[in-house]
Amino acid sequence: MNLWFFPCLRRAVFPCALLSLIVALAPSVRAGDVEDVRAADLRRIRALIHADRAELEAVLADDLTYGHSDGRLQTKAELLAALTSGVVTYQSYDGPAPAVRIQNGLALLTGIAELEATARGTRVKLWLRYLAVYAKQEDGWRLTAYQSSRLEQPPAGLR
Repeated sequence: MNLWFFPCLRRAVFPCALLSLIVALAPSVRAGDVEDVRAADLRRIRALIHADRAELEAVLADDLTYGHSDGRLQTKAELLAALTSGVVTYQSYDGPAPAVRIQNGLALLTGIAELEATARGTRVKLWLRYLAVYAKQEDGWRLTAYQSSRLEQPPAGLR
């Protein structure tokens, strides 16, 4: 008996087969992905503080867009040039661990940070709320976009 003769069976089998294919091909989130992306973010922060160009080259994506709290946007090359020339230096960058959500090979980190930096001779201490977007690439998680906004005062419970 040919089961494909029954139209209702054909209508049920195709969607189930398609759904199975989608699930099988969908990027999966490995158990260690959250820890791996947090480690990449900590490497980025340490590299910012130490102006470590080699480490920043490794953790920043080539197509990086880095949005500062004052509205400036920098490419990877511009950010690296500012840090390695000493135009901008970071003295500290601290805060609670960011929240991490991973979807389709992207990690979205949202958090709050307190930092001290010097830009063109002016030292500032400020609180930021930020979004960091990491993309999973063959060589690990790399920061592809960053945007921060300045907070007028420390968030409740953090100071």
